[in-house]
Amino acid sequence: MLDIYGRHNPAPHAPLVRNAEFFRVELSPTTEGKIFVSLTATTVDEDEPQLLDQEIATEQVASLDDVLALIRTHVRIAPPAAVA
Repeated sequence: MLDIYGRHNPAPHAPLVRNAEFFRVELSPTTEGKIFVSLTATTVDEDEPQLLDQEIATEQVASLDDVLALIRTHVRIAPPAAVA
C-alpha cells in the first residue's frame, strides 16, 4: 500500500491518501534547464467502479536527486491495512 502525502499546507499535518493503487511520476524538461515534476496518486472510487487521480505535488527541481527527495517527502510505503 502507498500512503501519499498531499502538497504542503499551512496546517501542521499534510493530508494522507490511503489505498493508492498507483503512484505516477511525470518528468519534463523546462526551458530554464530544470526538471518539472508531477506526482499523482490513483485510487479506486468506493462508490463507483472508477479510478480517481489526485495531484500530490508539482514542482520544478534542478536534479534527479531533487526528484527523489520530492518523492521521499510525499510517498511512504506502508504495510496493507488489516482486513476486518
